Amino acid sequence: MKKETNIKNWDRMTNDERLDRLTSVLTRAGSDRKFRDRCLSSTEAAKQAVSEAGEIEFSADFEIQFLTPEQRMKKLVLAVPEFISPDDGNAEQRNAEDYQTCTYLMWRS
Repeated sequence: MKKETNIKNWDRMTNDERLDRLTSVLTRAGSDRKFRDRCLSSTEAAKQAVSEAGEIEFSADFEIQFLTPEQRMKKLVLAVPEFISPDDGNAEQRNAEDYQTCTYLMWRS
């Protein structure tokens, strides 16, 4: 069992710390069948598995979902852009690549 002193709150981590911990979680999900099954069974089970393996404390309302490669091809999740009222009747262009759900790119330093 890992020591509690290694557990860190998600909101207090640097982006690099988040990536390091998620890398270890994903490495395990790709090599440990029981762990992988936990990650895929439900969002709550996924959150608990990630929390334990990554030594991460998440807020109660934080959600985690894993998708299989097949599920990724059949699901589209986009972030809603910030609302900006068009001043001159023309809406500000929003590029699709800026609103895809994989957020790790913005964590990279």
